[in-house]
Amino acid sequence: MVGESLRSDEPGRIRRLQLIVFLFSLAVFIAAPVVEVSDSRYTALLSECLLYHRSAELDEYYKVPVPWVTGDTANPKDANEYQLVKARGHVTYFFPHGSSILSIPLVAGINAAGVSAATPDGRLSLEGEIRIERAVAAVLMAALTCIFFAMATMMLPLSWSMVVALGASLGSQILSTASRGLWSHTWEVFLYGLLAHSILSTEHNRARIRPVWLATLVASIYCVRPTGAVAIVAVSAYVWWLHRGDFIVYGATLAAWLTAFIIYLWSVFGTIIPPYYSRSRLKFHDLMLPLAGNLISPSRGLLVFVPSTMFVIYLAVRYRKQLAHKQLAVLAFAQIIGLEIVMCVNNKDWSAGYCYGPRFFTDAIPWFVLLAILGLDAMRRAPDRSSHRREIAAAILLLAVSVAMNARGAWSYEALDWSLSPFHARSPSIFDWRYPQFMAGLIEPPKD
Repeated sequence: MVGESLRSDEPGRIRRLQLIVFLFSLAVFIAAPVVEVSDSRYTALLSECLLYHRSAELDEYYKVPVPWVTGDTANPKDANEYQLVKARGHVTYFFPHGSSILSIPLVAGINAAGVSAATPDGRLSLEGEIRIERAVAAVLMAALTCIFFAMATMMLPLSWSMVVALGASLGSQILSTASRGLWSHTWEVFLYGLLAHSILSTEHNRARIRPVWLATLVASIYCVRPTGAVAIVAVSAYVWWLHRGDFIVYGATLAAWLTAFIIYLWSVFGTIIPPYYSRSRLKFHDLMLPLAGNLISPSRGLLVFVPSTMFVIYLAVRYRKQLAHKQLAVLAFAQIIGLEIVMCVNNKDWSAGYCYGPRFFTDAIPWFVLLAILGLDAMRRAPDRSSHRREIAAAILLLAVSVAMNARGAWSYEALDWSLSPFHARSPSIFDWRYPQFMAGLIEPPKD
């Protein structure tokens, strides 16, 4: 069996450590003061509307007459309400509804505790919306940290597993983006974590896949965010390639869920392709700018804000011959590259708007975690260990920088509000190293 065999007393120890990981990460996510409720405004309210009224229509909560909302999104003269759209003569949420649907059980529990996204007179309670979003996001991301820990314990010692799990959450956009509010990334990255865990467990234990579960996860990821199309392609190819005997059940389940999703879209939007899923948002030219911006720019670059990913890639390449599950490394790289391609062709919005750091790369974190686990396991089993001290030292340094960079986004409103600064508005600031986002509030912007 690859990796460290668990002793008979270790399952109980792992459960206790999982509880510690959950509570510690939950405390960090709650303690961080920065709140990012912009695109996600109305997400919790939509959950309540679906729960109590069995409808996605927000008319009774939004008291401005329906004709005020025009075209694909709300009237641009009131940018505060860009989250709304007119559909079938009613007001509804513009962004994907998947997060609201999946959040219904959690929102119901929070409602029972006396917190609601609606005021007694039937309007949006922004305070209630923020409290619900923060609570749901913190719980989901703490649970995701436990999923990372569970994945790592399959192949690594417990101490290494703790570092991988906490490092992945506190040294990435899990801390600086996904836990700050109920972004569509929040549910998507959580579902990706479940997906990566399921696939690693299958391959590591040489078991059959659970096709219904896999198809349900993949369909849910797409319903939460259209970039989930990458998962449909990558996971479907994985099942066909390695588990062809289960492909019919997998494909039928996936088709059933997507059919249900299409029916929902038609009932709410009057079309099977609502504006946020429209191909008109994609452009297949000038791809080098978003490619460079998402990878190496000082204010949106993944390798700048999460430099530990460079070490993960190094491990996978350096110890490729010792990788226990090469097919999973191929799947992880396919997912990461696929997400980058989608970000590049989303030319209009590649810079991710009002946020901190490489928000669009949030969805790739579980796949970097999978690569890290495979790479660290391969490094431990490599016959040549002469470079291990240097490699571990480099890993610690890069992880420390990653944690510091993302803590800045979770604790500093100055860093978050960099996107609103006059400097950002009048220069190609995403590529300007004189005033990178992570330094906002620490240094003065250039006078020119």
